[in-house]
Amino acid sequence: MVTNKQIAESIDTKNLANEILHGKGYVIIPDLLSKEEAAATRSLILALAEQERQQNKLIGQDHKERVYGLIYKGKIFESLVQNPTLLSVVESILGEDIILGGFSAHILHPGAQRMGIHVDYPYWAMSPPFPTFPVLEIQVIWLMEDFTADNGAPLFVADSQKLADKPNPSRFEELSQKITGSAGSAIISHGLCWHDTSTNNSDRARISLLANYTPQYIHPLEDNLYDHQSEVIERATPKLKQLLRHNFKSPQRQIFNMKCELPDSHPNG
Repeated sequence: MVTNKQIAESIDTKNLANEILHGKGYVIIPDLLSKEEAAATRSLILALAEQERQQNKLIGQDHKERVYGLIYKGKIFESLVQNPTLLSVVESILGEDIILGGFSAHILHPGAQRMGIHVDYPYWAMSPPFPTFPVLEIQVIWLMEDFTADNGAPLFVADSQKLADKPNPSRFEELSQKITGSAGSAIISHGLCWHDTSTNNSDRARISLLANYTPQYIHPLEDNLYDHQSEVIERATPKLKQLLRHNFKSPQRQIFNMKCELPDSHPNG
């Protein structure tokens, strides 16, 4: 079996990053997970969703549901957020000091309508025109099953990241295209790229994982302590601790504070 490390070493990181920055604004990398691994992860997400539904914790409406706190709900999720193939591309754009701004499962049940045209956080929390440099966010969409023309595959407008503006609905409807792919693949996209989900007209739930990567100075979209499990942090790799901002938090308190150390020569020190 080809390993993630071998895939990471074989891809053309520079050209993929260039396509995200200066080309269409998104790329798709196939076969990061086997069909069996994707199917097992899909089943786990559905089981977690059912468990949270019984606990009245599941967040959702209009045939759409989200499962949060995934890092603490299965070792596969710890692995996916630090996948070396994806991070080689993400870090070539954002730099190595990145954090995980959000990571959740997105379930589109049969009949789920479009989410709504948008750019990604933090851009949607800002007023346009948006800054084009430095890049403030890269999104990764993990395909937990084949994305088809009928089951809610995402819609993207190629080159729209270059506009650095909020989406124009009429242009979106004219120019957007569905991005299909096989289970185990991942879409990497610029946070400024206009996108949306499409309608799930199939007879089964369409499931994806959404990861939001930002520079460390961006306030995270999601609380990465949601459903916190200390044993996950204890076994975490240095990279995962960095992604979760664990190295910037006080271990003495459940509600963590930022802990920044300034050099002695700092002018205000």
